[in-house]
Amino acid sequence: ETELTLKIASEEFVAKGLMILERNWLEIYQPWERWSTGQGELPSAVVGSRITPTSLTMKDGQTSPPQLISEVELISLMDRNGIGTDATIAQHITTICDRSYAEKDANQRFHPTKLGIALVEGYNSMGYQLNKPDLRREMEAECSAVAAGRKSKESVLGPVIAKMLECFKRANAEAAKLDEAVSRHFDKLGSNNSYILLQANFSSCGACNGMMMLKQQSASGGGRGSNRQRNQGNAGGSKLLHCPTCSQSHLMPRYHQQVFPAMKQGNQNEPLTCPICQFQLIKCENDGSSYHICPKCFSDPPDDHGGDPSTDFPCSKCTHPTCSMATGIRGGAIEIFPCPFCAPSGDLGSIGLKRSTNGYRLSCSNGGRDRCQFVVWLPKAARDISVAGDTDENVDAQSESVCQRCSNQNKLVRKIKFVWKMGSVPPHYDRELVTCVLCDDHLKRDMDIRIPSVNQVQPRRTGSAGGGRGGGRGSNYRGGGVRTASGRGRNSGRGDNVGRGAGGAGSGIQCFRCGGPHYVNACTSNQRG
Repeated sequence: ETELTLKIASEEFVAKGLMILERNWLEIYQPWERWSTGQGELPSAVVGSRITPTSLTMKDGQTSPPQLISEVELISLMDRNGIGTDATIAQHITTICDRSYAEKDANQRFHPTKLGIALVEGYNSMGYQLNKPDLRREMEAECSAVAAGRKSKESVLGPVIAKMLECFKRANAEAAKLDEAVSRHFDKLGSNNSYILLQANFSSCGACNGMMMLKQQSASGGGRGSNRQRNQGNAGGSKLLHCPTCSQSHLMPRYHQQVFPAMKQGNQNEPLTCPICQFQLIKCENDGSSYHICPKCFSDPPDDHGGDPSTDFPCSKCTHPTCSMATGIRGGAIEIFPCPFCAPSGDLGSIGLKRSTNGYRLSCSNGGRDRCQFVVWLPKAARDISVAGDTDENVDAQSESVCQRCSNQNKLVRKIKFVWKMGSVPPHYDRELVTCVLCDDHLKRDMDIRIPSVNQVQPRRTGSAGGGRGGGRGSNYRGGGVRTASGRGRNSGRGDNVGRGAGGAGSGIQCFRCGGPHYVNACTSNQRG
């Protein structure tokens, strides 16, 4: 093939083709064989020669983009760049399609989606061309060198992890660039006609102090419509709060039929706001159950108050110390000890620290109505209760936060840290106490903490127990006792007080109906007419 460059005045013209010196057999075989490339046969010429053009024509035309890559071509390129193996290449391609980065048409060619294009633009703006095979190819080559015995695992693992970690930290710090790239290809949530207005001036925005509107996704994608939906039902899809001033939207939890702006208790005209971001809290209700969320914290959990970006974040998970709706606990997801009620059945329940408006408690992860009933109510004399020591689930068995007396090879029992309220505990107690609730008999006696036994029903504590009449009296330092049906103790013929806060003279038997020291079949409340 020959490239011929012709210069006319200041313009250059280029042609590619063949200069044929001798046709030979082509003179005979010409109808069936064409010997030419590029623009065909070129005239014989030498460098520096002058020619006289016979005509000058201008033709309309346009460039065309290259064809989209096919699956066969993609597999070939991945194999050429050392990405994946015969067993994993197909899975890599499937993952790209499952995440909607690209779509495959009927001709087995891949079309990039808006999400895939935004992802590439976002990472490129950070300085990392993660859509290029360089980083992955280098890592695969190092792994192949280890497999072939040319390098050791230790010499490869450190540099590879360091490079990946640097890339991750950079992407995490500049995540806003991903948002900018996505915003160029997608409409902002709640700003188009796919959502209908349920209620204007619904709740206050913590960013601009303006009022946000409640919207719901429409199945038909229409606008407001003549029959405006109200804050009832869930047939229209997911709900969101949209602030027209900030042009920001916040998704509400799914599958909740009703949402309401939360107001302060005792003052229905004052909004109940989040102390972290000042957004008005939202009360979500469905099938008789309800809980509160902060619109911003729910989708953007705060790290310093127990937030986890991988899960939803209602107020029940928040550990803010002053918010009345925040009932989360530092280390609340950690197992204190395996549930003794679930162990025989093999359910593998774990006892964790929980908090509600009724106080702190230890309860089973399998707990609930008609499920595991293991509950230990902790004293209300404590201002704060948390898991002692490191909140890492994989704690060292020899750690000071682990009870060496109750732990064994099959289980670990974590200690709990109590911070007492001023003047609420006996004088010999320090302000803080780190102990094991299972084996600290002094704590259980002084604070009336009861550890349930298997097949023993424990009544729920609702307040302090008053002292009974007879030989004993109730303790003034209980966190929460058991109230008998009559509110006072009974004296047996022997002078032993069975109305003590401990529920009797060490009998361990309690009626779940009245709290008395007997079984329910002997309870006097059964005889009421």
